[in-house]
Amino acid sequence: MASFEHSQHGRFLDLLWPGRCLFEMKAPSEAGRLAKHRAQALRYWEEAADSSRGVEAPRFVVLCAFRRLEIWEPGHFPGQPRAAFDLAELPDRYESLLFLTSGEPVFLEGHAAVTVEAVKSVAELFAHLTDRFAADPEVLRDFLLQAVWCMFAEDFGQIPAHGFTRVLDGLLGAPTRSSADDLGQLFAVLGTSGPRPAHGLYAGAPYVNGDLFESPARVHLEKEELELLRAATAFNWREVQPQIFGSLLEGGLGHERQWELGAHYTHEAHIQTVVQPTIVAPWRERIENCETHAEAVAAQNALMNTSCSIRRADRATSSTSPTSSCGASRHACASARSTCAAAPGCANRARSALSSR
Repeated sequence: MASFEHSQHGRFLDLLWPGRCLFEMKAPSEAGRLAKHRAQALRYWEEAADSSRGVEAPRFVVLCAFRRLEIWEPGHFPGQPRAAFDLAELPDRYESLLFLTSGEPVFLEGHAAVTVEAVKSVAELFAHLTDRFAADPEVLRDFLLQAVWCMFAEDFGQIPAHGFTRVLDGLLGAPTRSSADDLGQLFAVLGTSGPRPAHGLYAGAPYVNGDLFESPARVHLEKEELELLRAATAFNWREVQPQIFGSLLEGGLGHERQWELGAHYTHEAHIQTVVQPTIVAPWRERIENCETHAEAVAAQNALMNTSCSIRRADRATSSTSPTSSCGASRHACASARSTCAAAPGCANRARSALSSR
């Protein structure tokens, strides 16, 4: 049970929730100087463990000055916080605090900035296209999704030699050509099964099973729009997080364009309401009930096999896409991540069972 003003070695901790988290609060005026208080908070974390009573240090440490906070997981990442943000950002970053509701937090630090910029580029392009009625809303929706898939895919090596970017460069260098033809044909190749092109502009382009490219979007882009899309390809899409791309894209498009695009994102926290009780909780119960080293090892092996099975299902569902837009793929990603997060519990159980012999 959590306790406020918890007494520890002659000091008082602002909040201690055994096994879960420790809060160290500072005055709002210290919001810009949290770094100088880190050593104190981490010392409190170390001292919260008591081996004589079998009490482990809490998993998370929150250092907070009201207007700004840092979230630490010092047992795994002692050198830097897992997340740091201002209070005003909390509505968009609350996934980092899911441990307060017995959930598994989601940390996307380090990738958020590039994701935000990528969203801005895509949203600006869509605004240009809709403002001049470049095509029907359904066609523009398909075009945007197909283009985004290509940018992810070429950075993950699925479209060889950055074939999508090379098509855009060719269009910018030849004003008489149209993206409706060149990009439209690339989308058609991606959606057509059979032998892959061996030569030319689309050499090595993969077949993408599923319905994403079932209707290749043929949209003519003006020069400024081509430049916007070309600029978007310059981002490292390996660092763009699909988990928050959709959510931010909704905000970037605005409500009206969001409906035009059909962009409705299932938030990670909502996915976790399904994943936690159906996948994570049963595994945690099994781990907690392990009494022998052999049982713990068997549970760990079974857990990792389950995680691998989920990832294989994700690959099948997402049609070889690194970032499928379908909800099932996001559920699979969250499930795999959550099952992997439970693995250390198996290892700890195995060590405890072995040491108790």
